[in-house]
Amino acid sequence: MNSTFDTVAHVHDTRPRSATPFSVGLLGIAAGLLTLWLLRDSTALDGAARSTVACLAIIATIATYELFVARVYLRPSAGLTSRAARPLSLARVTARLAALTSVYAGIGMLYWLLPEYHGAFYNPFWSLIRTLAPYVVVVAPFYFAWMDRHQRETDDAYLLWARLLFRGERPANWRPVREMLAGWMVKAFFLPLMIVYLSTNADHLNASLTIALNAPFSLASFRFMYDLSFAMDLMFGTVGYLCTLRILDSHVRSAEPTALGWLVALICYQPFWSLISNQYLHYEGSMFWDNWLISVPVLRVIWGTVVIALLTCYALATISFGLRFSNLTNRGIVTSGPYRFTKHPAYIAKNLSYWMVAVPFIEPLGWRVALTHCFALAAVNMLYFLRAKTEERHLMNDPDYRAYAEWIAKNGLFARLSRVFN
Repeated sequence: MNSTFDTVAHVHDTRPRSATPFSVGLLGIAAGLLTLWLLRDSTALDGAARSTVACLAIIATIATYELFVARVYLRPSAGLTSRAARPLSLARVTARLAALTSVYAGIGMLYWLLPEYHGAFYNPFWSLIRTLAPYVVVVAPFYFAWMDRHQRETDDAYLLWARLLFRGERPANWRPVREMLAGWMVKAFFLPLMIVYLSTNADHLNASLTIALNAPFSLASFRFMYDLSFAMDLMFGTVGYLCTLRILDSHVRSAEPTALGWLVALICYQPFWSLISNQYLHYEGSMFWDNWLISVPVLRVIWGTVVIALLTCYALATISFGLRFSNLTNRGIVTSGPYRFTKHPAYIAKNLSYWMVAVPFIEPLGWRVALTHCFALAAVNMLYFLRAKTEERHLMNDPDYRAYAEWIAKNGLFARLSRVFN
């Protein structure tokens, strides 16, 4: 009887399997950073082109593992069969291609209507679209043809959407259509931002690396590590929004169902963040950590090292997703990397770094201004708290996440700390 109990307890304490191993993400980022390093002196490629090639290197590395080692397309969550389930139907393939075209047309119309996308800020994104569009046109028919024969469910979201658009047939179940459209809206909003940020960061990283290599350990080293952490995060963010494919089991399972969840996520990004942060949540004063500690060099090094450690944890949390990173959607539950310690390592690390970099509690203009900045940053922290709670509520619909949440509640970092101090 004790033996049975011990076996059950061991199974209960076993961490649920991650949708992708952390080690594979590390292999991917190694490929991406190596690509950036090899292209650093290229005069023919700008930051956008270098970062695009680096992202493709990450995709190729991780996809090779997913397809040929893990064979993720055989997982039940992928909804695919190992052998053809039915004969190929050119009519169904054509309908799905028409549905995909309508989605692209709708997104293009939104970009055209919204002035936000008319400026030079998004030029790296338009450059990427022009580069990838011919390949999408060539590959999409073959992909849909393969999927038509191997999907367990014949009537997928694209087919239901095509019938609604072109025949006026209302689907009996709207959920696949809603999830498909919501997933595309998430991609349409976040992918341009990731591409633009990554393009700019690639140039900054190249410059900060040059400075760091030609200087002893100093603030230049911090600047390089700072840029490197965000480069890693942005590369995997970009890769995640590019690779929503069922054959890689990285498709959208579900999208955030509440308006609050969408609001607190979108408000943290451009163009909304500039409006909010400048007018209401401006927490940065005239003093930053490096200037504050300039007369205490030892503490300055320690403080900067902790900041870099937090930002590295933030980047590693994104890397943990492999090809599956995305805001507002569930594309597979990740339990490895920093997620083996807590459900929200990225949010915790990022928000702690805000306090350590901006030091809002230090303000030459007086305690009243410092207090205002502290309240503003606390409000930013509250936004991320709401993001965490709405994400948890959404993901709790997934039994894999429920198992993970239960495991973290008993075996996570904070659970272990509470047992030590209680």
